[in-house]
Amino acid sequence: MLTIFPSRDRRPDPPNKFGEAGVSPPFDGEVPVDDPDQADLARFLDGDAAGFEALMTRHRRQAYGIALGLCGNHDDAMDAVQKAFLRMHRSLPRFRLGQPFFPWFYRIVRNAALNQRRDERRHRGDVPLDWVDKPSQGLSPLEAAEAEQLRTRLWDGIQRLSPELREVFVLFHFQGLKYREIAAAVDVPLGTVMSRLHAARQQLRRSLGEEASA
Repeated sequence: MLTIFPSRDRRPDPPNKFGEAGVSPPFDGEVPVDDPDQADLARFLDGDAAGFEALMTRHRRQAYGIALGLCGNHDDAMDAVQKAFLRMHRSLPRFRLGQPFFPWFYRIVRNAALNQRRDERRHRGDVPLDWVDKPSQGLSPLEAAEAEQLRTRLWDGIQRLSPELREVFVLFHFQGLKYREIAAAVDVPLGTVMSRLHAARQQLRRSLGEEASA
């Protein structure tokens, strides 16, 4: 598994490293002061490697949640996140400041996760869902066990969804994105997001209902 992120001691890359065609031209506008992503992107594109490290720190947990929902297990999700951040580091010099960051970020994580899932089908999912609410400590042992069982069944049901349905379900329920944000990230019409989310919920209800009655 890859484990190395760019360290805080790393010196900025020399300007000629990204001298190939397609490098983003200098940005002459003003970076919005209320957009930390754009500010960090500007720092990185100006030669300050700490800008990229700040982006990674801010979005690492979100990237893991996306990758875990698509990969289905912790190890593959971690590998996918590492690969996604390495690809971002290579691709950022072609990023145009001012364009929305999340759709670009999401597509890189998504592609890395789907490739990882395709290439490394090792597990069915070990449910390391610290980004899903865990049973309250106030529950009795029996209630906690039942809640954990339901959580595991829900996770298994999510993994049985088609990639298209699983994607919008994870983004809406676990990443907290709105319909329009999902549409922009996945690059589909708003109505398609809504219909996929509805279909995912219906399929999960049927799946959980069938297991409960079995």
